[in-house]
Amino acid sequence: MNQLIKIIILLFITFLINKFSYAECLSDQKIKEIINAAPLSPITGINGDITLEDAYCSQKKYINILKDLNGKPIGYKVGFTGKATQERFKIKTPATAVLFEHMFIKNGSSIDKDFGHRTLIEPDLMMIVKDSGIMNATNAIEASKHISSIHPYMEIPALQIAKGEPITGAVIVAINMVATKMVMGPGILMQSNPEFIESLASMETIFQDEMGTIIQKSPGSSLMGNPMNVVLWLIEEFNRKGIILKEGDRLSLGSVGKLFPLKEANKTYTYTLNGISEIPAKVSITVN
Repeated sequence: MNQLIKIIILLFITFLINKFSYAECLSDQKIKEIINAAPLSPITGINGDITLEDAYCSQKKYINILKDLNGKPIGYKVGFTGKATQERFKIKTPATAVLFEHMFIKNGSSIDKDFGHRTLIEPDLMMIVKDSGIMNATNAIEASKHISSIHPYMEIPALQIAKGEPITGAVIVAINMVATKMVMGPGILMQSNPEFIESLASMETIFQDEMGTIIQKSPGSSLMGNPMNVVLWLIEEFNRKGIILKEGDRLSLGSVGKLFPLKEANKTYTYTLNGISEIPAKVSITVN
């Protein structure tokens, strides 16, 4: 009997340890605290052991408040699409977040480099959904028939997480993958043929400054082998979650290379897509 009591006590202690040592969905109060601090004040107190499930639970609360601050949702972003990034941020799968209308600024605009805490710039790629038939697509050609255009696109996030705090994939997902500000360039018409789909992988993206100095060159294949593979992953993920993409939704497909800190003022960055149209598509932003 004494042995049984010891076992029960041990199990109860283990339960308490697990309950209080592992992260959970962030509280409403914590979410409000984070949003009220955005984007200038550093975030502390998010448990680095938060699970992806609890991160999405937190993100849902987060975006419900953002609707009142950043306008209507107009799309989604996908992150952690590369193995190296997944390993760096300790996440085993790509992840998603929500984009809002007031996050977008006009192509060619200016922005203060210190508009937020730990500001970054990220060359990216965006596609626009033509219609909800995309949810039935099972391959790149089928999916492309439901995409209207492809755009050069840069995100300018404020990481916000305080130095010394854990930065894992799940932590980033919890705060809507730090979607803050972004700029989209003119679109290139999507084509639904094998040659064009292949060109999306081989296209060259160029990120450079106002002096013409090339900061980064990266192929479209850096996005899961082909940007359309990111779209197919998103379709499968949203079908599983019961989310339907609709006409006009903007899809941010992830970083085509590195993210760069905004260290200098008086810089103009231009990001160009080469190899999928006669005239390269460009987007730019000036950092003051």
